[in-house]
Amino acid sequence: MPKHLMIAVDWFGSYDLGGAWEAARSDYAHALYMCLGRQPYQRARAMQYIGIGNNVHTRLKEDHHKLQNVTRERQMWLGEIATAEPSGKKLKVTKATLDYAEWLHARFLQLPLNEKKTKALPPRSVTFMNRWFKTDHATPRRNRPHPNWPDLIDYPAYDLPARLVWFGRRQQYFLAPSYARP
Repeated sequence: MPKHLMIAVDWFGSYDLGGAWEAARSDYAHALYMCLGRQPYQRARAMQYIGIGNNVHTRLKEDHHKLQNVTRERQMWLGEIATAEPSGKKLKVTKATLDYAEWLHARFLQLPLNEKKTKALPPRSVTFMNRWFKTDHATPRRNRPHPNWPDLIDYPAYDLPARLVWFGRRQQYFLAPSYARP
């Protein structure tokens, strides 16, 4: 069994789509992006989509196949991995930390525009920590961008409950049999 992987991501934002493209073009190579906003039929702003990119600025365009569905109150957040890659043989072109970060968010937050990585569980145990900063890349944000965006996602992968944790607020447990179902 592979060792437990711990991933931390520093999120910077919020940007509009053009501002995110500009920031990503100059400051990011391998990164995550999270889109918050409302689709036409929604009344409240929600987390909509998470994606990854090796040159992330190439993904942040108006004609993006998922981002174009978020038409109102769209906010973009850019995420930078703050921990090292796991050691060992590289099995994919995509960095493992980016892949698992996207997978855990898409799977456990059930983001409406993510279709891939929502059905199956990751093949190894992973804990993921989110931290949020302003666009100056130095000032921590006092509040999270959305109340449903957890500080910690813990997936132990061995008959223990997975959980989403909001520091100082609440914890949500997923009992082992229930989180294995799609």
